[in-house]
Amino acid sequence: MPLILSTKVLPLIQKRHLFYANLSLVEYNAVSIQELDFSLNADHVDHAIFTSQNAVNLAFEKHKLKCEQVFCVGEKTACLLEDYGMKPHRIAKNAYALAQLILKDYPHLCFDFFCSAQRRNELPYLLSTHHIQFKEHHLYKSIPDVRIFKNDFDAVLCFSPLGVKAYYAHHDKQPLAICIGDTTAEAAKEYTAKVLVANKTSLESVVYKSIMALK
Repeated sequence: MPLILSTKVLPLIQKRHLFYANLSLVEYNAVSIQELDFSLNADHVDHAIFTSQNAVNLAFEKHKLKCEQVFCVGEKTACLLEDYGMKPHRIAKNAYALAQLILKDYPHLCFDFFCSAQRRNELPYLLSTHHIQFKEHHLYKSIPDVRIFKNDFDAVLCFSPLGVKAYYAHHDKQPLAICIGDTTAEAAKEYTAKVLVANKTSLESVVYKSIMALK
């Protein structure tokens, strides 16, 4: 029976899907978050950018952010924003695509970018090099939980570049990486040539891709 390591604890329904497909599962949260001190010197912002669900939760749940217009990455982040009463103005599949969209259609706007202290460089780099005004707000930092496994896994489910590193940088065996998106897949390619990318940037799609690949 194929054995999978998930670098994120899965919802019960996804575990059932793997069980019914005769796939064994080991799971743990390879990445945790630590909140950072943050205060916003305004009652609200006009145009906010979010590239992670963690930033959305902290901005709206803890800091009670108010904003007029939201741009985001990923369907799950968009759904979470809607849970907080914010309908995303534009949604992109990754940070690079969102930056390109802003460069093309909204170069005249000023943005507030809410993110992790370890955010990737593509979006801020592209905005700054094209002279688009933005302020960057670090709400949290991500911390890897490195664990050493003796199991021979057939695949590792990867949900972030840091999650990739938490496993692959500390194990000699480099099994198939099944990744939530292109950015995570690029990180996995530094360690293994066997990389698959989910059809959608969602946990459910990663699980489905693993079933299709291994059953």
